[in-house]
Amino acid sequence: MIFKTKRKINVGIIGATGYTGSELLRFLLFHPKVNINFVTSRRYAGSKIYEIHRFLRGVTELTFTDPEIENLPLDTDCIFLATPHGTSMSLVPLIQKALPNAKIIDLSGDFRLLNPNIYKQYYGKDHKSPDLLSSFVYGLTELNREKIKKAKYIANPGCFATGILLAIFPLFKSGFVKREISIVSVTGSSGSGESPKDVSHHPIRAKNFKSYKILCHQHLPEIERFLKDKILNYDYEIGFIPQSGPFVRGIYTVATLYNDNISPEILRESYKTVYKNEKFIRIVENSPEVASVYGTNYAEISFVYKNNFIVAMSAIDNLVKGASGQAIQNMNLMFGFEEMEGIEFPGMRP
Repeated sequence: MIFKTKRKINVGIIGATGYTGSELLRFLLFHPKVNINFVTSRRYAGSKIYEIHRFLRGVTELTFTDPEIENLPLDTDCIFLATPHGTSMSLVPLIQKALPNAKIIDLSGDFRLLNPNIYKQYYGKDHKSPDLLSSFVYGLTELNREKIKKAKYIANPGCFATGILLAIFPLFKSGFVKREISIVSVTGSSGSGESPKDVSHHPIRAKNFKSYKILCHQHLPEIERFLKDKILNYDYEIGFIPQSGPFVRGIYTVATLYNDNISPEILRESYKTVYKNEKFIRIVENSPEVASVYGTNYAEISFVYKNNFIVAMSAIDNLVKGASGQAIQNMNLMFGFEEMEGIEFPGMRP
């Protein structure tokens, strides 16, 4: 049954001091159908939100509270988990017990996979709640909308996975991929999270460019899982190379494959068919641009067919469409709101 409500819903954010948590706040504080019930931080409990997120000074007087699940408000309708990988799988059983009616949207990777052995392979730890993996619906909004509408628990996709799947899904759906596809995605430094790391330290990152986790990034198995669920007789190979770029926000994806039996017109029609009614998908000529989707929930997508090669490209903001914006888009669906409610920001230029 699809949930619909005309009243404001009470939402909470667990782990709101990082980049995804602050982005959730940036949008939810202005969402016309949302009341923020609580925002937690073990480290900053008792501090005003604007003392940590200075860009919210003058916007909210909310205070961080301690993330003890048994003390959370009982009237909470939806909880966003903006926690590091490995945390949500311990929190969800506690939330189910303390707040059995609350919907959950998890922004970590803890519930994106069905197989706990694959989770351990890619995330390097045992899954503490393997029995709950099948309870979560994969939250790639444009391509899994009907399941999301009916879901109680959502596993929000990874940022790389979002940009990649939006770029390549029409190719798989139309049968253009013969056997393998090669993908390169370049991400900004904010994808490494709020805590300082060598990979995101500005003096190193600003004039550098490199690949990492070559062919073994943790977003690869969730991409394959989604495609296997959607594509009949799935038997393909995906080569994925993530790269670090000298910018802060955004993910730029280029996917390449060989096919000598289509036309540019057929390729164009395949994308138009999949995305013809999608308000957050912009089909553009030539190349997508990270700057055009900066700070927004939009994705730019383009494609080229020449010399029997198909090149599909996408650009997203990793913190919005790749995380918090898509999470709110999913929340809107789960509660029967207009899908663009609270996140309809077109971007800036320049």
